[in-house]
Amino acid sequence: MKYIILFTLTVFTYGALAQPVYVDRIGFKLESIADIEIGWMKTYQYNAAPKGLQLGDRVYSAQQIGYSQQLIKWMQQSYLPKGCLADANIYQNNIPKFSATNSLLGNTINTHKQALPQLYGATAKIYVYLKKDAQGKFVPQNNLGEFWDVAANQLERITKPVSFISSTEEYYFLLPDYKNSTQGYEEADKSKVNFSGFDNHENLKPYQHFFIPTDGESQYVVIMTKDNQALPFEKITIGEFFTEAEKQFPVWQKINPLTPESYAKAQKNLSRLKEKYHNKWNDVAEINIKNNQLDLNDFVYATEGYDDLFDKKDNASIFPILKVKKVARELCKTNQPQWIVIRWSLGLTNERYYVHLHESILNNFNYEYVYNFFFDPEKVKDKLYQPLRSPSFKEAVTINAASSETKTNNADASIFFFEDFSATPVGNKPTNWQAKLANYGTSAIVANPSGLQGNWVQLTGHQIMANLPKRAWPQNFNMTYDLAVPENFTWGAKGLTMQLSNEPTPGNKNSFISLKLRPGSNGADGEAALETKFNSAAGYLTGTKWYVANGFSNNKKVNKISVSVIKKGEMLQLFINKNKIVEHEKAMPNTQIFNALSFDCGGNTADNDRYYISNIKITEIK
Repeated sequence: MKYIILFTLTVFTYGALAQPVYVDRIGFKLESIADIEIGWMKTYQYNAAPKGLQLGDRVYSAQQIGYSQQLIKWMQQSYLPKGCLADANIYQNNIPKFSATNSLLGNTINTHKQALPQLYGATAKIYVYLKKDAQGKFVPQNNLGEFWDVAANQLERITKPVSFISSTEEYYFLLPDYKNSTQGYEEADKSKVNFSGFDNHENLKPYQHFFIPTDGESQYVVIMTKDNQALPFEKITIGEFFTEAEKQFPVWQKINPLTPESYAKAQKNLSRLKEKYHNKWNDVAEINIKNNQLDLNDFVYATEGYDDLFDKKDNASIFPILKVKKVARELCKTNQPQWIVIRWSLGLTNERYYVHLHESILNNFNYEYVYNFFFDPEKVKDKLYQPLRSPSFKEAVTINAASSETKTNNADASIFFFEDFSATPVGNKPTNWQAKLANYGTSAIVANPSGLQGNWVQLTGHQIMANLPKRAWPQNFNMTYDLAVPENFTWGAKGLTMQLSNEPTPGNKNSFISLKLRPGSNGADGEAALETKFNSAAGYLTGTKWYVANGFSNNKKVNKISVSVIKKGEMLQLFINKNKIVEHEKAMPNTQIFNALSFDCGGNTADNDRYYISNIKITEIK
């Protein structure tokens, strides 16, 4: 039998346990405010008719400004910030201005923005680290946070400029679409590509979409064009590259001068390269994305016998050099967008505020309406924007009927706590447990592993914390649990730490018992690390000691042990499969009380490095 309850019940339990915790000059701890719907700084209505705007030489029509205002309203209708605070603004091209604090090189590259196509749209800043003002309202602690943009003709923020051949008349760039490149993504980025189903998401299938991994500003990108046509960019040839490079040589020599000898060497190598690629003059110019910011030194060192910018190496991330077609660049000035870009940052994927943001953009934002509004307006004529899903959507949680073991143990007054995860359907997060996110938004789930009876919680780099009964923890108890790992669990992977503490979160360690278990390899015994912190001045146990975990290895299809931690008076005992591993006569005060239980194997990412836990029981000892 299954029951369905609203997710708000779980949130209520979490909220009762995780009160907002502020750290001086840093902001509220993210997990402590993760369930608070903080919202937007301001809800924008834009009741007055939009007005045109002129910035530098660029003229933005009233209709373009109106489009930007509409985009802000649609974004706010689609996303309700939770655990963070957001604000939105319309934005246009960054107009280049000379900066006295910038270098001559920096100012020169900045002027290349004059050649960008006309941009207009909406940008949202999602502030992550918050404090409260004098009125008790959440406000940003600092400027750190995530971004979400929806804009017409966006180019600069999704491309890598090739500044050496760019100018105020032409912007050359690379579009790092690894998804459709021959090299594809590097191994380290593959887990990010389909975070929360991004890569294969149903809402995004009609549109070009890909993940851009870059230092400092990795992002998810969705691009819309009318009838899914190719973007109005053209690939330049090797001949055009060398022609433009030769023009720019004296320009760069003035900006960042070389010695006369080095400059002459760069010119000589340029002539050599032109001759080397004479027969490939009309081939597409493709370069390694790591070499997009060329300078004269690249030609100084381009001597014969060494790799140059067009030499291709296996596994190198090679992309063609592009420019916007002149006709398209002129059309970008009109009220008809040539392409629409929706992009948002890759944030702290192990934090719930970011998972909520990411999934809201994927599941709530109405991509089809936006496409039709700009490229097929008859389909949405007289229709108002509606998000695909309410931003306040709360997922229903299905609960199974508890097992007979759970019912029996819950009826026994001597048993303080029992959990066999029978109430949680397989594949779901464990009911009545706080499951901290890890590994790009994943969390611990309940599984039914082959070779093991019943339900078990599966942890691969995850942490879970029990929502314990509200009554007082027994002063003397026997805490037991079953632990298993699959065959060929990686020797040397992170151990599983069980922690009993007297604080509401595992990270706050005033007094605690921490037991880390890790399997051995090929039939060898495993390792047990017992860490404790009590009043050492009174002679109680503090520090870490290592022991052999007899019978815990990785050579069987299922490698299972039963663990027992006994506290009786001042004594602490540890058993594995009923074999006593250690006993401390004076480990902690007789009056020691615990109120928090957690399991953690943070750091493991390999699919086979899974820990399974079940049959957790805390029994009072009279």
